[in-house]
Amino acid sequence: MFALVEFVEDAGCEAVEATSVVEAIQILETRADIRTVFTDLDMRGSTVGMQLALTIRDRWPPIELVLVSSQPWDASQMPDRGILLGKPFDRRRIVAAIQKVA
Repeated sequence: MFALVEFVEDAGCEAVEATSVVEAIQILETRADIRTVFTDLDMRGSTVGMQLALTIRDRWPPIELVLVSSQPWDASQMPDRGILLGKPFDRRRIVAAIQKVA
């Protein structure tokens, strides 16, 4: 998770780290200043990362989504305006994507 925080900070943004989907949702429920969420869709081999992204899109539509995954995702599965980047991590592409939407 540490590398993801570094990418956000390299983009000139404040990183607010969550270690689980539940924690991420709790943070979003209490902070109105979060404009972009950067998350890994490959959370312990499950679809929980995508569930988080879809929940954010449903409950907080203005929040921008920058997503990374090693798995191929069909475009129809992606939340609106979600930016999907593949793995391995490419620092420049990730930082540029965060800067674009932040």
